[in-house]
Amino acid sequence: MNSMPPSSSASASVDNPIDQEEERDYDTHYYHPAWPQRWYHPQFTKEAVAKWREEPWYKDINRQSRRFLRSSPCNFPWGFIIYRTTYTPESEKFWPIAMEKLTRVMNEWIDGELNNPQKPYGNDPRPEQLVKESHKDVIISDSSRWDGASVEQVRGHYVEHLREMKQERCGEQPRFVVCLMIDERSLKSIVAKNDHSGFVGVVDGWYHPEKKYDWPSYCGYMRAEIGALWPLYQNLDFNHMDEVCLSVANGFIPVYDAGYGKAHDEDGNEIPNCGWVAPEGGFAPGRGRGYR
Repeated sequence: MNSMPPSSSASASVDNPIDQEEERDYDTHYYHPAWPQRWYHPQFTKEAVAKWREEPWYKDINRQSRRFLRSSPCNFPWGFIIYRTTYTPESEKFWPIAMEKLTRVMNEWIDGELNNPQKPYGNDPRPEQLVKESHKDVIISDSSRWDGASVEQVRGHYVEHLREMKQERCGEQPRFVVCLMIDERSLKSIVAKNDHSGFVGVVDGWYHPEKKYDWPSYCGYMRAEIGALWPLYQNLDFNHMDEVCLSVANGFIPVYDAGYGKAHDEDGNEIPNCGWVAPEGGFAPGRGRGYR
C-alpha cells in the first residue's frame, strides 16, 4: 500500500465567502480562498486515481468508501460549510475541543466499515484513509457579524453564497445543499462528554417558505447528532434535506441520527412520544453516492 501524507481534514476559517469563490470546474478540485493554498493530495491526481481504480478494493461496489471515491474531482476535498454563532470567553476554550471531536467522530464512523470483512476483495483500509484525508471544512467565523445570529440570518448569507457559486456542472454536492450551524447549545453538547454525543444545527439552503413540503411543519432546519454527520453527508448526495428530516410536533426540533430520528426541545433534551412521523419508508443511512 502506498504511503499517505498527513491528514488534510483540518478546517479553515473565513469571515465572508461571498465573491471569493471561483467558478466550479468539473475536473478541478474544490478550492476556497480562505485556505492558504490549493488542496493537493498525491493520490487524487488523474494518474493516481486511474491506478487505484485498478486495485481489488475498487471492485467492491457495496463498499461505501469506494462509492464515495467515484465522485467527480470537483467534489474533493469534501466537507461542510460551518457557521460559528457563539463567541463567549467559554466558547473560545471549547471551540478547538469541539472541532477536534467532530473530526475524530467522523473518522471513527468512516472506519467503522472496516469491522465488516470485504470478501472477496479484501479489507484494505486504503479507501477509508483516502476519504478521511480528503475531508476539509470551511468555518465562517466573525464575532462582529455572527455572534448570536439566527437560523434565518445564517440561511440568508448561505443562500447568497450559493447564488454566487457557479457549480452547475458538479450537481448538488452536499457542501452546497446544507450548511451547519454551531451555537452555544450545540457547542456545549459536543464538549460535554468524551463520546459520540453532541449535536449541530443543519440549515437547508434550498428551503422556500412558499413551497409545499410533505411535512407542513418543515421549516428548513433540523439538528444532527455529530455521530451521524458522515451518513448525513452521503444521504444529501441523493436526497434533499426535507426528505431526510422527520416531522415532529409543533414546538420541537427534529434530529437526524442516521436512524429513525428523534425530537429535541430547544435546550437539547430528547422528547419521547412527541408525535413525530418518520419519512415514508424510513431513513436510509447507507444510501448515498452510487445509489443514483
